[in-house]
Amino acid sequence: MKIIAHVDADCFYVSCERVRSPELVGKPVGVLGNQGAFVIASSYEMKERGISVGVPVWEAKKICPEGIFLRRDFHWYAALSSAMQEVFSSFSDRVEYYSIDESFIDFGNYFGDLKLLGINIRDTIFKRVGLPVSVGLSLSRILAKTASSYKKPNGITVVVRENLTEFLKSVLVSDIPGIGRRLNRRLISRGVQTAWDYVNKSNFEIKKLLHKPGEEIWYELRGMPLLPIRDKHPLRKCLSRGGSLWGHPRGGKYIWGFMVRNLERFADVLWREDIEVKKLIVILITSEGAAFKHVELLPDFTNSYSDLLKALRKCFFYVFVPGPSYFAVHVLGEPVRSVSGKQLNIFTTEPLRSKKLDSLRHKLNKRFGLFAIRSGATAYIPEVFRDKTSDFEVCDIEGKFCF
Repeated sequence: MKIIAHVDADCFYVSCERVRSPELVGKPVGVLGNQGAFVIASSYEMKERGISVGVPVWEAKKICPEGIFLRRDFHWYAALSSAMQEVFSSFSDRVEYYSIDESFIDFGNYFGDLKLLGINIRDTIFKRVGLPVSVGLSLSRILAKTASSYKKPNGITVVVRENLTEFLKSVLVSDIPGIGRRLNRRLISRGVQTAWDYVNKSNFEIKKLLHKPGEEIWYELRGMPLLPIRDKHPLRKCLSRGGSLWGHPRGGKYIWGFMVRNLERFADVLWREDIEVKKLIVILITSEGAAFKHVELLPDFTNSYSDLLKALRKCFFYVFVPGPSYFAVHVLGEPVRSVSGKQLNIFTTEPLRSKKLDSLRHKLNKRFGLFAIRSGATAYIPEVFRDKTSDFEVCDIEGKFCF
């Protein structure tokens, strides 16, 4: 049988903290986000007390006064994530680095004991990296991912032809990867409660209801693989960087500084991956949830920081309205294409000096840290740069498919 494994680290952020601080094992631990205001990950001990992702820290401390709350450290999490990838590569040469805490492994035609293979993967990760993981092994990508969540934590679940029906009958449709709350409600309204109900609908009915992605899931759940394991990162269709603003600010200079900070993170990816964009899009969201958006068409596909900064200024003029407080800002670029395939244009000449400065800034930041060289506009947000944990985000981790 062709076998795909999905390996998912259990409570990854918390588990990473426990690797360097073993005294945290068995205790209720929560990992906090950028400003230390919200829980972004919690241990099983803390989840038992009703504290999940998104709970404000002040509320969490009331519910669980004995809880231990730590600021997240993506530099450390990235190091352990990379260590896991090294282990996976020892099992197969076809590995998809899906996200910081999960990967798919393609074993091709495998004739050995699958349960023993899963145990070997799990135990090797724990021995070499110190992280607990759950492993699902099955006939397709969706089945493997569904199986890895079946017996968390430290679970090993094998789903093959012999037990496929029994497994599908025991899986709620809400637990199928790719089925969110909205789609779950739509399926339940049509009598689809389990994965077994899902595959017993006709593929035409599923496609009509959930379109092509839903039909792909239908085939995958039947053990008919359609979705490949991607061991090479495809060219992006869109690139984005952004997030919440610190303290719901109202001041234009402060918000402009945040925009420039995210543009610099954005430009770093363009240079790192040797890609360029044609349009710059900025979305500014108020504390009340109103969104202001502007799309600025660039003169040509580019990754020039000076061109992007000029476009950002125009976007800021359209999206910033004095008065309300603001919650988040996002900088996006699309479409994306590779610089290496760029056809030269005799009517436009990118200034050589600007290109050299971009290249130098990228090299220095790569060596000394992303914001070693940064725009003076970011001086408007000094508290953000004083907090070094905010210099490196989960989307800055190279190689993985998410972000």
